[in-house]
Amino acid sequence: MSCHFQTHIFSSHVLSIRDDLSGIAFREFWQDVGQQSLAIAQLQAEQYALWENDSHEFLVLFFAALLANKQVLIAPHRVKALEEELAQQGIHFLSRQSESLLENGTFELQHLDLNEQFLQQAQVYFYTSGSTGQPKKIPRTLRQLLNEVQGLDQSFDLLQDSIAIATVSHQHIYGLLFKLLLPLASGRSFYIPQLAFPEDVVAVQQKLKHLQCKNYVISSPALLKRWTRDVVLQDCQSVYSSGGKLESGIRPHLNRPVVEVLGSSETGGIAHRQQDDALWTPFANVNIRMAEHEELAVQTNHAFTEDWILTGDRVSVRDATCLKTLFQLSGRLDRLIKLEEKRLSLDAIEHKILTLDEIAECHVLVTQKDHRQILACVAVLTASAQHVLMQQNKAQFVAKLKQQLTEQLETIAIPRQWRFLSQLPRNSQSKLNKQMMQSLFQPLLTPVVLSQTYTEESAQYLLEFPPELACFKGHFPNLPIYAGVGQIGFIQHFAKQLWTALDWCNGYEQLKFQDLIKPYAVVQLKLQRQLHKVHFELYTQDKTLASGRLLFMLQQQTDTV
Repeated sequence: MSCHFQTHIFSSHVLSIRDDLSGIAFREFWQDVGQQSLAIAQLQAEQYALWENDSHEFLVLFFAALLANKQVLIAPHRVKALEEELAQQGIHFLSRQSESLLENGTFELQHLDLNEQFLQQAQVYFYTSGSTGQPKKIPRTLRQLLNEVQGLDQSFDLLQDSIAIATVSHQHIYGLLFKLLLPLASGRSFYIPQLAFPEDVVAVQQKLKHLQCKNYVISSPALLKRWTRDVVLQDCQSVYSSGGKLESGIRPHLNRPVVEVLGSSETGGIAHRQQDDALWTPFANVNIRMAEHEELAVQTNHAFTEDWILTGDRVSVRDATCLKTLFQLSGRLDRLIKLEEKRLSLDAIEHKILTLDEIAECHVLVTQKDHRQILACVAVLTASAQHVLMQQNKAQFVAKLKQQLTEQLETIAIPRQWRFLSQLPRNSQSKLNKQMMQSLFQPLLTPVVLSQTYTEESAQYLLEFPPELACFKGHFPNLPIYAGVGQIGFIQHFAKQLWTALDWCNGYEQLKFQDLIKPYAVVQLKLQRQLHKVHFELYTQDKTLASGRLLFMLQQQTDTV
């Protein structure tokens, strides 16, 4: 089967499927792309940022901009700070152009030629996740992206009628490749809406039964961890997981194979496996070797360079077949540190901490205290340990953990500072938010964002309120609560982060504070914007804690095109 963007331009087969199961054919898609490319070609700038919540609309603008000879920067989100940063570089966010302004008439589909010269010249930039520091821009050509799609198609035996269903964003390279570009190049279909919960996936699969097609699910370790055996996948060929390590013991909860995918923004996809402790199998177009210090090196025709790329992963290799070198990962090289002249492995320390009965998950990091580097730990407790912590002094609880660790770790390797959360915080791409975890050991002014999703005019946050939050101090000594004025403060902060046009809050409407927020509370925050008004609701599963509307002054909106 041919796997190339050019192959299916005139096809009447459905490419994208809306929520109501109506479809958009390949030829309709490409006609729309061509028409938009004529309009975008009239824009002056050479580079544009792209962030669209709708997967189909994103794909139209993605190809239209490239055909218009524009460079495309795939934004990881669209928040005020990023808009301002890009605007300073003369980069604005792209939106659908009005075709009524076109002077060149209608685009002729037979003139669309996605030839090799176009593929080599079409330039796309991806942001790394930024989970370990300042995000970097990674360049890729459309030819390199097509090479990766072709490698996926060769590595996985997907049925021709399989429909892609995703719980991950197309704004990340993993979602873009698996959900959008693979169907586009191979003649398959994708379901447009991004799904949020396991139950949503199964509900969509039930709805898609009317089309009498198989499907495959593109997901993340964070969501698959929440899967239960009573959520049964239907007509599903396989489930894909990427964006972080899939914890052992999750696969038995799903009734279909789970393919774990290893990769990065720099290298693209590297390898895959279907069992927790299995060796990794490189993709069809990927070569690997062990470099100096047992570091995994990758060479592939879909990375931003054809040279060998060092990944920072420690590896042991095994020639299991004459065709492919299989390998095993054994931790990150950048997690080997020197502390007071002592060489320590943060991975090894985490492994020892996880042997404690009280600890379900943890992340160990290096932080600064009194101009010295010290070890710190963010931990998720078991339910019983969480109950014990709530009943006693935190210092006593931590002292007990440290005492247990003296039997397994030398003193310098035992974390000195501890924070406890209900889950490790993750960014919008489901990767560990290491910047957020670092901030837990600085003066803490806003609740911890465990996860977040957002569209153009709405956002949903999962927040946790550690006892170390500054707002708990003084309200009140024996019964700390998060004051209403503090709630308004962080809601303003999140709203202004999201929406560039909001300046300062100058009023409120229908404010209601209906219940208390106490230390360790886990709360949902929903924001909905209507011009200068932002409606908010803070709630848990069984009750609303606060709600109302904030009124903002609007500043001069950064120009978008």
